Amino acid sequence: MKITFALFDRYRLRWLAWLLLSGIVALQVACATGPRLINHTFEFDARWDSPGVEIIDYQYGNSNTPGVRGCPTQYSPCSKSRQYAGTTGKMLPGDSLYVKWRIKSTSEVYDDTVDLKSRLPEDIANNRIHFIIKGSQLYVYLITPERLHPNPCPRRDQLCRIMDPSCPSADHRIFSWYCSKNITRLYPGQAELLNIKVN
Repeated sequence: MKITFALFDRYRLRWLAWLLLSGIVALQVACATGPRLINHTFEFDARWDSPGVEIIDYQYGNSNTPGVRGCPTQYSPCSKSRQYAGTTGKMLPGDSLYVKWRIKSTSEVYDDTVDLKSRLPEDIANNRIHFIIKGSQLYVYLITPERLHPNPCPRRDQLCRIMDPSCPSADHRIFSWYCSKNITRLYPGQAELLNIKVN
């Protein structure tokens, strides 16, 4: 009788161990195929980058992370979107970026949706996604975290001054902020590494 119970306990322990191992493997597979959270930054600042423009709405991907959407779908609708955002942390990489804006001087309204899935590299860990509006055009940039050596930044008086309407382009504006890093213009056009020359 003792042998039968010992045998039964051994088989029961093996069965429980197999069940536990199967559960762990299933959990690992579920985690591996779940959403891919990557530490990166989404940001814009229309007050400085886009003088004369008011952001009406925006949405980076489908995340509910605070700061990645202008008018939340939950709670009550907003009448005016925030004019700047800077969200850093582990979040879903956005497959798209939607922005709607108004030019203050003419009241013209524009909107654009950018397919980021085909433009972003596979690994955007610790990178920044930054957008700028210049008139009727949306510009989207990817900025790497590593500093360039030697530092290519020109003298301060050669940089495009923020809020200066004579700043020649959105590329010059983003370069004014991040000249010491690699900046890729993701949109419009194909992804292209910026190469700003300042006289």
